[in-house]
Amino acid sequence: MIRPRLALPFLLAAVPVVAGDCHSRRTPLPPPPAKLGVVTPGPGADLDEAPPVPQAPARRKPGLVPAQPLALGADRPARAVAVPGAPDGGSIGFVFGDDRRGWVTHLPDSLQLPAVAYGDGKVFVSGGFETYNFYALDAEEGRIVWVTSRLPDNGPTAPIYEEDDDDVIFNTESCTLICLDAKTGKMRWSKWLGDPTLAQVAVAKGLVFAAHPANGGYQLSAYRVAKGEEVWAWPIDGELYAAPVVADSAVYVSTAAGTTYRFAAATGKLAWSRPLHATTAPFIADGELYVSRRDRGGEAQIVVSAATGAILRSHGARAAPYLADVPQGLGDWKTVWAFEGSRPVVARGVRYVARGGVIEADDPASGAAYWIRTDAKAAGKRSVGSVAVAGSQLVVSTRAGQLYGLDVDTGYTLWAYDIGHRVVAEPIVARGWVYVATADGLVVALQVADPTLDGWHMFGGNPRHNGPVVPHSG
Repeated sequence: MIRPRLALPFLLAAVPVVAGDCHSRRTPLPPPPAKLGVVTPGPGADLDEAPPVPQAPARRKPGLVPAQPLALGADRPARAVAVPGAPDGGSIGFVFGDDRRGWVTHLPDSLQLPAVAYGDGKVFVSGGFETYNFYALDAEEGRIVWVTSRLPDNGPTAPIYEEDDDDVIFNTESCTLICLDAKTGKMRWSKWLGDPTLAQVAVAKGLVFAAHPANGGYQLSAYRVAKGEEVWAWPIDGELYAAPVVADSAVYVSTAAGTTYRFAAATGKLAWSRPLHATTAPFIADGELYVSRRDRGGEAQIVVSAATGAILRSHGARAAPYLADVPQGLGDWKTVWAFEGSRPVVARGVRYVARGGVIEADDPASGAAYWIRTDAKAAGKRSVGSVAVAGSQLVVSTRAGQLYGLDVDTGYTLWAYDIGHRVVAEPIVARGWVYVATADGLVVALQVADPTLDGWHMFGGNPRHNGPVVPHSG
């Protein structure tokens, strides 16, 4: 049983300081009343008063002095979490850190898992590339709420949760678009698209967008969420990186063939297509498109006009031996199915991106860095996954299984844990919990904060894959 805790320990954990010795502040406790038995003081009762909360340094101005890289864990080393060994199909709760709650669920398939999705108190997760299984887990306990074990074909992708109709929607590798009732797992409808279908879907304004083979090539299609009827289709030149992205009544895709497209979301009318040589899905903010791309033998960040596709700015080209993992065609289908890449996220005028083993927050106008964190174990490989932004925190995972919550303004570590299992997919953040899918078939959940740490509920944040979930207004 977890003891009730006051807000004070969380406040202390939310700033990058090292706790001092509190014993000098202790005052003698009165003897327990003889007739009432022993009285156990509550947390913090041995302090004369609450210690002042240190103020985190403000975000530095870029460009004046170059930001100095700081190694991950230098300011707060990742604390090992003893994740228990759950049986196949079972879940186990545990306590970690400062009496925080966690759980682990071992999916029976024991395969590499893509990103999960959160919705309405449940966590939705594919059983893996080789399976026909899809699961819903209780978000606070981890137990399996339902399982759909007879999908039309194998390889369910990372799902999206669509709140308006309480749907869970995903593709399968071979080769179907599927919509399930999120409460029961019952299939609402399915639609055969073509083999292979490897990218995630996106949903906006009653339409689901999916890429798939067709007519000897590939196309992007839009279907109605209600029953799956096709609304429009347009040819594209290859499989997608990760997923379509929807913003400002348009849908954007980057293909493994090197082309980025913009379509009208409602009609499918092509606005533009450009050979941007992107290495991941784009992110759209304030009329501009942000994407990583191959450049001068390495990887750079570019900013593109969302209206025309013209390149406006290019920043930070650097050597990138880790780009060897970027699919440039179909090749290994499972690699394409699982790939996320160096996808940038723009929040409150700051661009955040993890490239290889380097995490950077910079000014998207000049490219000058606010702060830089590095993974010493990278050695030229992609050791850090794509970033998630939830409120005032940037949440990232390393391939080695370390999870970090970084202050968005300073990059300082607010919390850090090591679950000891390989992680490939983006972490998901919902109501104070971080949910991580591992390469050996586990879903690990850690309650790292209070419920205000929220908003990154699936890959890319929301069903459009373009930022945090907006609270439901209904």
